[in-house]
Amino acid sequence: MPKCEDQDFYCQNPDYTLFDKVASAELINPPTVDEIVNKSKFGTLVPLVPEFRLEDLTHNDFVRGLHDKNGIYHLWVDFDECDDHDTHTLRCVYVGKGFAEERVKEHIKHKFAGSDHLYVGFYECSNRISKYLEQLFLDLYACDLNAIENPGIHTLYAVWSYERYTRGTDAHEISGRSKLTGIQYD
Repeated sequence: MPKCEDQDFYCQNPDYTLFDKVASAELINPPTVDEIVNKSKFGTLVPLVPEFRLEDLTHNDFVRGLHDKNGIYHLWVDFDECDDHDTHTLRCVYVGKGFAEERVKEHIKHKFAGSDHLYVGFYECSNRISKYLEQLFLDLYACDLNAIENPGIHTLYAVWSYERYTRGTDAHEISGRSKLTGIQYD
């Protein structure tokens, strides 16, 4: 029996039915939660302390891929891992919208001071759609760091592959930002 099943947490099939059902009833062609949180074009580990950093890179280098991009973003913390499926499950602690790079930097400064690292996921979409998606997430899911308009009671999880979890979606671009050569992502 896989570890995730033994713990009654099925990492291969998180239940996003409620969100997807509401979005399908209200939008013509809505993205699914799986597309937004697990399969978006941007998802990365953001190291916040020197012990987690790759040489000369700072958290700014890891979120630079969000420059001038508008959409919805999620900030995640570790929840669990499943060696049997080679996945990592993250728990959402914040959902936001807008031009993500500067907002994420502000959240790091004010909400994650003293943290070792966090994970950032970003789904690019129009401002109007990002407003809708953010509010639907907040209506359904409790996010620890969203203080306003967050009546949700469910927990939002993302399930990332080992590669997305450890290297992110911008590994090549991030390694190109280092002043050093030969950095290996393992």
